[in-house]
Amino acid sequence: MEKGRVLLLSAGTLFVLAVVSILSLEAQGVGEAQANAAARVDVVKIDDMKSLGALELPPVTFLHDKHTAAIEKAGKDCKTCHLEKDGQLVVKFKREKDTTKAEVKAIYHQNCIGCHTDMAKKGQKTGPQDGECRACHDGKSQIVSARQPAGFTNALHFRHTESKDIPSALKAENGEISKDNCDRCHHEFNKDTKKTFYAKGKEGSCRVCHLEKPSKDARSMSEASHAACVNCHRSLAQKGVKEVGPVSCAGCHGKQAQEKLALKDKATIAKLPEGAKLIRRNQPELTILSVEKPAEGMKPLAMSPAVFNHKLHEKSVESCRTCHHKGIQACNKCHTVQGSKDGGFVPLEQAMHRATAKQSCVGCHNAKKADPKCAGCHEMMRARNNPPASECKKCHVQGKLNVPAEQGQMPAYWNMKPEEKAAAAAQLLKDRADKAEVFPVEDIPEKVTINALSNEYEPSVMPHRKIVMKLVENLKDSKMSGVFHSDPGTLCQACHHHSLPGVKKPPKCENCHSKPFDAKTPGRPGLKAAFHGQCMGCHKAMALKKPLNTDCVGCHKEKKK
Repeated sequence: MEKGRVLLLSAGTLFVLAVVSILSLEAQGVGEAQANAAARVDVVKIDDMKSLGALELPPVTFLHDKHTAAIEKAGKDCKTCHLEKDGQLVVKFKREKDTTKAEVKAIYHQNCIGCHTDMAKKGQKTGPQDGECRACHDGKSQIVSARQPAGFTNALHFRHTESKDIPSALKAENGEISKDNCDRCHHEFNKDTKKTFYAKGKEGSCRVCHLEKPSKDARSMSEASHAACVNCHRSLAQKGVKEVGPVSCAGCHGKQAQEKLALKDKATIAKLPEGAKLIRRNQPELTILSVEKPAEGMKPLAMSPAVFNHKLHEKSVESCRTCHHKGIQACNKCHTVQGSKDGGFVPLEQAMHRATAKQSCVGCHNAKKADPKCAGCHEMMRARNNPPASECKKCHVQGKLNVPAEQGQMPAYWNMKPEEKAAAAAQLLKDRADKAEVFPVEDIPEKVTINALSNEYEPSVMPHRKIVMKLVENLKDSKMSGVFHSDPGTLCQACHHHSLPGVKKPPKCENCHSKPFDAKTPGRPGLKAAFHGQCMGCHKAMALKKPLNTDCVGCHKEKKK
């Protein structure tokens, strides 16, 4: 009996030691991952199996580019981990599709652990092996993703459509290869044949069909884009093409790579031939934005149509999705006057004017104002009242159009053909000023001495004309700024916010801001606060280094005692 107790105690001790050893091994793996903690672009969370059932352990934090580099060093390629079908790599790891939870689990464990074990036998530095579960399934991984969202910009699209290295797979009627290569990426899905086909003239955004998650008839956007882009880039490289797109995570999703892409896009737009379009889809160069036909019983609307320069905006925005959502149809097809389900019940007026929405006209323009060149004025103007009605006319250009009205309704803009809308837009734009103007230099005071509060410090001498001319210089490259600053007095209103457009001599600050703060007007700061808020706020928003907004004597010298 005593002997049995000893054996049982020994077995228990061995079991505890085994558990502690396993946990120590796993903790060592976790500790190493935390010690090497960093923000990386190539972080992939392997959680595929959650679609097949609840996960038993946390998702694996997988570093794709790190593994790719190790494979290349060993003289191997992508086919080490990815199957090949019809000459194309399959995005999923070692399988074409997900089958059962047990099978997918076995594929990962056998191949990942098997590869690590083989490398360990050769004395090579490798990853976790059998029994070190938590070294991969680390629920508290310190490695964070620095992945930047990647998109297909209009300029990048232009470079693809113009590339001779990506020829069309179709032939024209004369037997020659088609000039347009849109078929290389765009396709429709035939539900009967379960195959994709190219439909000329119906090219749309990939995201119409390829959603965030896979559907019955379409892969997810992530899987579809990686399969198409990476395979194309690899095939071009194999053919000896010198300049090809990236195949690594960092090549698309890295901050540095995206900064380089932005510079290249800017150069592409600058060199764009006269009359060339970044996107060729028969979209109008000019059009008018109006409502669809009001529902029966609705009162006529007083809104004048907004003139829209589509071609100019294509060069000014990153991609079609900057304005459009998944599809690229006209805004009023989904955003109706009342709002509809297809438009998320956001009415047309809000879709165009909501100040906080990135895809609205006003929201996009507001985002542009965040540029330090503009922020000095606009940062201080954000909290002020809505712009005057005169500003509405910058987009809703007033002018008589020969558009017949239906009985009891507004002019029937919805009946106009695209070419009629383009002609109407051109007619309305003829008289719209689009260049920033300012008063003649001799009418702009060279210096302004602010002495209303001089006490401990000398009066502040402001280089007024120099500041104004610098702001004018900041406007010269922006068409949008030209339109909205075409009145000579507009620029003055940033500081002289209660002056009227066109007035050369605005009222003095002390006319409204009293020297001591007046509690009867709590929304109006006292004179000292007004000066400092305006000047220091502008310097901060424009990121000016000299004078710093905390450098008192940089603006007004101390009085000599």
